Amino acid sequence: MPPVMKPEAWVSFITREYLNGFVKNGGSAIKFAAPLDDQARSRLSNELSSVATDLGYIVVDVNAANTRVHMIDQIFFRIAEQVPWKSLSERVIARLAEEKHLRPPSEGDAPLLQRIAEGNRIEPGSVMMELRPHIEAKVTRERWLSKDFRIAMTQICLAQLTGGPDGETTVQVLTDWLSGRNTAKGAVKPYQIFSSIDKTNARHFIESLLRWIRFAGYTGILVVLNMARLAMAKNSGDGLIYYRRPAVLDTYEVLRQFIDETDRLTGCFMVISTDGTFLDDDPLGRGMGIYPALKFRVFDEIRDRKLVNPMASLIRLSTTEVPQ
Repeated sequence: MPPVMKPEAWVSFITREYLNGFVKNGGSAIKFAAPLDDQARSRLSNELSSVATDLGYIVVDVNAANTRVHMIDQIFFRIAEQVPWKSLSERVIARLAEEKHLRPPSEGDAPLLQRIAEGNRIEPGSVMMELRPHIEAKVTRERWLSKDFRIAMTQICLAQLTGGPDGETTVQVLTDWLSGRNTAKGAVKPYQIFSSIDKTNARHFIESLLRWIRFAGYTGILVVLNMARLAMAKNSGDGLIYYRRPAVLDTYEVLRQFIDETDRLTGCFMVISTDGTFLDDDPLGRGMGIYPALKFRVFDEIRDRKLVNPMASLIRLSTTEVPQ
């Protein structure tokens, strides 16, 4: 058996080399971690979440047991469900207000527009005259965001700025659309959005979201994809998602695409948490051996018999001592 690392040791390395360095500076990385026992899986998730939160990352968890991870749009929807959209827009507004030499809004329940006006001792109308064209220039016209995404962010920012029942409705409708709770095109047509989020554009939405998170002042995002469910060979009838072989292959293709497009991601550290079955090289099994396009991107063909390479794409984790 190849050597393993304890979860805490690997997270310590990841924190130093990636979360507090490369990813913090705008880079992105994707790592496969195979916890060989349930305790290791739990420790990995808890340690990563704790460290990333302390460093200013947004932390999201996507579990194959309740998310159809062979569909890229469903992955985006699950990430979007956990993103604090209101906080992101408020941070962006505060940043844009500062660029216009306005004091940031104070804490309170009043609309942002009113709080900014009171903090700067000017009329709300004057604040709107300053900020609306600035939001349009910095958000609506930014080509690093996909078209529908930047329109949605512009509308959410304006709704957060003005507040009130109409603003709350706008934010609710658009966040429901972004998270897949309401996929009807008619719901977002009033906001000049005329398409759905599906497998053809979901990857562009993910890329835009990562850039938006950084623009709002967060360090980045930690995404933990729990893929242990794919190891289940028979449907247990427990009500959770069961993956037949074609769905497993589709999932591995989605992961392969993430790896090949890492350079298009910004400030993202993604951990694919598998289990021991993923290490299976059998082309008739359910591990990476059934999909060479993924296997050859993550498999460590050359490795030391006793020492673990924490920089490897694939790492084996255990709470027990490293076998000799």
